[in-house]
Amino acid sequence: MRSPVRGRRAPLALLAVLALLLAACGGGNDDGDDAAADEEPTYVAQVASYELVAGPEQRFLTGLVVQGTGTVVSFGSVDLEFFYLGTRDQPVDPPEARGSATASFLPIAGREAPPESETEPREVRPSEALGVYEATGVTFDAAGTWGVRVSATIDGEDVVANTAFPVRAQPRVPAPGMEAPRTQNPTLGSVGPNAPVLDSRASEEEEAPDPELHGISVADALAQRKPVVLVISTPVYCVSQFCGPITDSVSALAKRYGDRAAFVHIEVWEDFEDKKLNPSAREWLQPGGVGDLQEPWVFFVGGDGIVKERYDNVASDAQLEDATKRLVGA
Repeated sequence: MRSPVRGRRAPLALLAVLALLLAACGGGNDDGDDAAADEEPTYVAQVASYELVAGPEQRFLTGLVVQGTGTVVSFGSVDLEFFYLGTRDQPVDPPEARGSATASFLPIAGREAPPESETEPREVRPSEALGVYEATGVTFDAAGTWGVRVSATIDGEDVVANTAFPVRAQPRVPAPGMEAPRTQNPTLGSVGPNAPVLDSRASEEEEAPDPELHGISVADALAQRKPVVLVISTPVYCVSQFCGPITDSVSALAKRYGDRAAFVHIEVWEDFEDKKLNPSAREWLQPGGVGDLQEPWVFFVGGDGIVKERYDNVASDAQLEDATKRLVGA
């Protein structure tokens, strides 16, 4: 068996601490044959979670891509090991092992669950199977920089990829238990069906699709003590291309559960060409105008105005429907 293939890419700001992680976890080619290692595919781990917070149980999302090939790793499950790397002012040397988890393949909204025969991770084209690996019930006991070691067996070869990621002390984006912003987002009644601020798919020639997602504001729904399912996305301009499918999934739920909750879509951009954010999206995803704005997100808010659940980036149709049922008591 060949020596494990190592992931090499990390955010530039974290390269120093990631170097510690790679050393502690055995990163690099163990037999010293750099030429042989270069001939093998390089697997790159990418943390797909948008916001991880110290303290509560949460889900952890990661992806594996094959550098330079246009392929991804899908199906089956991978093993995760977590390491605490400290903070910028107080790095931890050597990194401290802080737990492990198993992450299972999670398809994006609009994609069917993998067939039962697909029990092992393998390389695929994104058109065949697109998603991430999800571990649930993950906790981080300190804020700072963390590392994750992703291990899998792909086509009989042991693969290990490492990357680093931040864990916040407190959530920036509204989290379960927090009060939801009373947002007066644009609606069909306030801006009309052709306004791009309503939906990036709208234009002078085309009305916004999914009218069931644009009939009421979050503020008005909560004033009526209605539970709210809120998707914040930009179906046209989404970098990950996950926004359209997850918006469609929420629209389908609105057709089934719209008599028991308000379903709302907030478009990210007020004017994409001028890079002007929709103030309604900023209120949720960039409060105070600070931090990176990442989407899509789906929030489930009780009639009492408290956030019950939230899903960042990738959520399956089944997950979104189960959360909706919990919200409305179905």
